[in-house]
Amino acid sequence: MNFPNELVLQEQFAAAKVAVYFANPAKTTRYYGFEVKKEIFEGDFQAVQQWRAEGHTNPIFGGFKFDNQKTALSKLMNGYFFEPQTVYELVTKQVYGIKQKLPLAKSTPTYKQKNQIIQQRDETTWPNRINRVIDSLLTQADKQKVVLGRQRLLQLATEINLVSLIQQLQEQQPNSYHFVLKYYDEVFVSATPERLVAVKDGQVATAAVAGSIKRGTTPLEDTKLQTALLNDHKNLQEHTYVVATIVKKLAHLAKLDTISQPGILKTPQIQHLYTPITGNLKATKTLLDVAQRLHPTPALGGIPVEWALAIIKETETFARGLFASPIGMIMPNGDGELVIGIRSMYVVAKTVRLFAGAGILAESQAQSEYQETALKMEPMMSLLENLA
Repeated sequence: MNFPNELVLQEQFAAAKVAVYFANPAKTTRYYGFEVKKEIFEGDFQAVQQWRAEGHTNPIFGGFKFDNQKTALSKLMNGYFFEPQTVYELVTKQVYGIKQKLPLAKSTPTYKQKNQIIQQRDETTWPNRINRVIDSLLTQADKQKVVLGRQRLLQLATEINLVSLIQQLQEQQPNSYHFVLKYYDEVFVSATPERLVAVKDGQVATAAVAGSIKRGTTPLEDTKLQTALLNDHKNLQEHTYVVATIVKKLAHLAKLDTISQPGILKTPQIQHLYTPITGNLKATKTLLDVAQRLHPTPALGGIPVEWALAIIKETETFARGLFASPIGMIMPNGDGELVIGIRSMYVVAKTVRLFAGAGILAESQAQSEYQETALKMEPMMSLLENLA
């Protein structure tokens, strides 16, 4: 049996009850996995570590929920990992598990007209809530930063065509991670630029991604905005917090290398301050050990962590679930890659939730942060608007 082409795998994704699609930005690894061999619900890091140690012959995929808050009526958003019965890796043409006899792809896709967003609800009270947090930051010197998110609720005219979704994700966000996790009628989608941690052959790699500005409409404007970001005190301060916290958290797990000045990481809509952090993982330490130590990073939580998590719970209207959480894949030998579930959406039938957050410091302006979160929702909005 020949290795199936990607359209066949996309159509199998749409047909499967449980499925995953995962690819890294360079597209040197691209996985499709279908149906359940083993699974675990609502597992924390220790539970998933123990479950993984029981033995798996195929890669496992999934994500942790952000904190201890629960999402009502969801199996997926409260944390879910599964070992697919079959996994196809497109780059190496490797198949894990039992190779399935897949139906041939349709010669002409039967897409309907483009889907429509028929209703949109934003959290318009968000800036008022953020102003109260800024007031606290101004009066409490030991509180440095908290990342606060908001969600946008959309109603679509028809259910999402999952084949079109994966194809548009590949076309519109070619330089981001792609993660699409389906559990029956629930689907979580992320085009995140942000790796949490990767481990391969004892080498660990993570990064600080914090501080952002929009893309320019011309190369000259884009360069000017990039220069402004590299010299912006608020964004540089936020980025410095993130780098220092990551290095401190991982000091006893790995010997790390970093660089003194951040670079720029660009996506089609946004450019970020970016500092890669790499090193040698100490013996007996694993991908999940590092992920547990890092989560939540200051780029998604805050400093100090306990205070930030309390403020997130108090200020945000909805539980995050997989939003802003570690999501990704783990190989049978324990190597793998977990990314952070941002630039993301959660879909149930015709209802969609988008999520975006912003780093709030004492010098933040609530309305500007509101606009930044709208900008960060653009990748998923564009994806939805172009779905067949």
